[in-house]
Amino acid sequence: MGEETSQSADRIAAGLAYVCKEFASLRAVLPDDEQGPLRRLLAAVRNGEDLAGPLAALHAALLAAGDHLGIWGQRSVTMAGINTQGPFEFVYLCPLGRCSGRSVDKNTVFPLICAITGQELRRERLWS
Repeated sequence: MGEETSQSADRIAAGLAYVCKEFASLRAVLPDDEQGPLRRLLAAVRNGEDLAGPLAALHAALLAAGDHLGIWGQRSVTMAGINTQGPFEFVYLCPLGRCSGRSVDKNTVFPLICAITGQELRRERLWS
């Protein structure tokens, strides 16, 4: 049971990280209404609610809108916050501790800001 809960938490964190990273694109694809899946997810994040249902609804809405991968489709194999080209350095984490964070690309402007909460991401060092 513990492993199943851990897998569920990992899945939710990965889904939320994808939403954070692709937030602007998702807003362009999905209708921006009060009861839309993106707004329901944002409200759940801000209120500290369980995210499984809102993420599943957003995933279904993306599939219905023509995104064949939705939130959890395999896009690439990466590890959030880990630079696979060199030694471990810094990882930027969700300010609420609810998603799996994000890696920094060459066009990133600092400080890194969470697209969902508007808060600055927490910076922590990874030790090898």
